[in-house]
Amino acid sequence: MKTKAEILKMSKGEIEEYAKSLKLKKIDNKSCPNCSECFNCSYCSECSNCFKCSYCSYCSKCLDCSDCSECSDCSYCSNCLDCSYCSECSECSYCSDCSYCSKCSNCSECSNCSNCSYCSQVKNLKYAICNIEMTQEEYEIKMKSL
Repeated sequence: MKTKAEILKMSKGEIEEYAKSLKLKKIDNKSCPNCSECFNCSYCSECSNCFKCSYCSYCSKCLDCSDCSECSDCSYCSNCLDCSYCSECSECSYCSDCSYCSKCSNCSECSNCSNCSYCSQVKNLKYAICNIEMTQEEYEIKMKSL
């Protein structure tokens, strides 16, 4: 089994050949309208070069994501919006290079964070804005004002 990095470096012909060896089926236009070079995807729209994704739209080079929109180079994410290079994130938006995060927005290079906004290069934070942790109540009040 090839890694995501190996797959992303492959040409169209190499991807198609590798997919055949795995007995993956190329999308059909009935379940994934206007997608290109996607394999084992279902109910996606306007995606390209994705693998095993479902209910995604306008995504590119994603692996096993679901219910995402406008994401690129993400893997195992769900319910994310406009994220890039994220892994195993859920309900995140406008994040980049994050992993194992949930309910985060506008974060970069964060790991294992939840309910964070505008954070960068941090780990294990909860209810944080600009890398400063706070109570859940303080966080919710501040987020309503933003």
